[in-house]
Amino acid sequence: MECFESLEKICEALGEDIDSPMCKEVEEHLQHCPRCCAQVDSVRKVVRLYRQIGDAEVPAAVDERLWKVLNLSKPED
Repeated sequence: MECFESLEKICEALGEDIDSPMCKEVEEHLQHCPRCCAQVDSVRKVVRLYRQIGDAEVPAAVDERLWKVLNLSKPED
């Protein structure tokens, strides 16, 4: 499985059951791909940090840069 394809599946897998074939395939890929594993670890850390700050205001420039680095579209408020 190519890394880009795997990362797309990771995003899709967020709504999947942990025992689903897709999640198992992603888990298998992460065990053998340090690049994707590092990417997933980085995203986990960002999510953890955002949860820790709770309702604190994140500077707009930081928020925009994060969305850009993750190559995701920011959801509408």
